[in-house]
Amino acid sequence: MLKEERQQLILEKLGTDKKVTLVDLGQILNVSYDSVRRDIIELEDRGLLKKVHGGAIAHSYLSMKSSKGLGIVNTEFVTIAKKALKLFENNKIILMDGGTTNFYIAEQLPKNLEITIITNNPHLATALSEHPKIEIIMLGGSFYKRYQITIGSKTIKDLEHIQADLYFMGTNSISIESGLAIRHYEESILKQKMMNVSRRTVTCVLEEKINRQENFKVCDFSDLDYLITSISPTDELLKGFRNKEVEIL
Repeated sequence: MLKEERQQLILEKLGTDKKVTLVDLGQILNVSYDSVRRDIIELEDRGLLKKVHGGAIAHSYLSMKSSKGLGIVNTEFVTIAKKALKLFENNKIILMDGGTTNFYIAEQLPKNLEITIITNNPHLATALSEHPKIEIIMLGGSFYKRYQITIGSKTIKDLEHIQADLYFMGTNSISIESGLAIRHYEESILKQKMMNVSRRTVTCVLEEKINRQENFKVCDFSDLDYLITSISPTDELLKGFRNKEVEIL
């Protein structure tokens, strides 16, 4: 069985059971424990599930899309999108990179909105392909299958010709001590370049990413202009993030 077929079956099982174990998946797919573990890690990196001890649980919007619509959209995405849409204004140039949250926000953009969206995320570009008034610019580069984005020197070079009004940056973790960080070094450099060519930067994070730490830092929290979460700005979880000259929505 090909890796792509295994991963599709994992997502379909998550769509119905909401939780799977590595042992059960190994028996179902007739592959080793290590092979299943690698599949789970890769799917988590792509935002399609959440790895837990001994298995995985479904948590993202894209996992539901990939599982033939068998799941229910996480309410966190709905709340975040409602807040994020307030930042979109006509005739602006918006930069959006990879991540399930950005994908969901893109799908919710109103049909009368007239903007230009620049992205290195082919799935996001496809989601907007039938929008009547949004112009889409795809950044070139090597297609990195694991994260489903374009990346590399060509992507960096394309950004040198751009001045965006607002950058929606995906992240794997955010904390006061370590700032925003992700799991891939080269992508962290790309995100820094995206910030440099944008007037303002916003990140939208699920609650599970708050006060987590990953390996490759992108920026300090104070480098942001906006932080959008699914919880109230006055929530105790965000206590350390307040009064940092970053607007929390």
